[in-house]
Amino acid sequence: MAESPAERPFQVLLGEGAVQDLTRMRDAAAEEARQYPGDKTPAHNANRTLYKSVLRELQDLETGSSKGHHVLGAHRGLGDGRDIVVSKVGDGTGTPSHRLTFREIPGRNAGGTDARDVIAIGPRHGNDNVYQQTATRLGRSADERLPQLDRFGEAQVGSGGKAHQRHPVLDANREIAHAFDGQTPLVGTRPLSDTGFGSQASSGGAGKATRQQASPHQAR
Repeated sequence: MAESPAERPFQVLLGEGAVQDLTRMRDAAAEEARQYPGDKTPAHNANRTLYKSVLRELQDLETGSSKGHHVLGAHRGLGDGRDIVVSKVGDGTGTPSHRLTFREIPGRNAGGTDARDVIAIGPRHGNDNVYQQTATRLGRSADERLPQLDRFGEAQVGSGGKAHQRHPVLDANREIAHAFDGQTPLVGTRPLSDTGFGSQASSGGAGKATRQQASPHQAR
């Protein structure tokens, strides 16, 4: 039996920037489907695969089956992201080249249900990559450490760590975030279910979702 929204332990929130990121991915997937309608090769399905992967990760974050992959930490040139969690998503043509960033938000600051506030979705490398977009959207300097994030400590396991090493760090990050009143959603965020992208997309339904999504309203 399908899980009802009320049974899900988290609500996924999308910031305005994340909605724009998803819109671009959806449009690229739709254009690819028009250009290569019957072509199943990975290179000609990369945009569709990436969009499906992102929708699947959003659903998994909502149900709690995903904790994200690793804590970003603080890096010179990328800003202080010690409260930021990173998920890896890919287009099926090699190692995952894209990242999704989010923050854990306590339920008292998110309408009563613990939330995962998605900040950015995009390429790991290049100009305006996902980490640069994350810092910009949060209003953080690329080279400044934030004293209020000292409570998160320093992530001891990087993105290459094994799951049994990374998961305790992710669990500790979530507990600290949920105890911190300073963790609040970005202005303009709204639940995934209200954006037109759909929170129910499964690995088998994401392609259908790509065709059926209505264009979300963009505030900026």
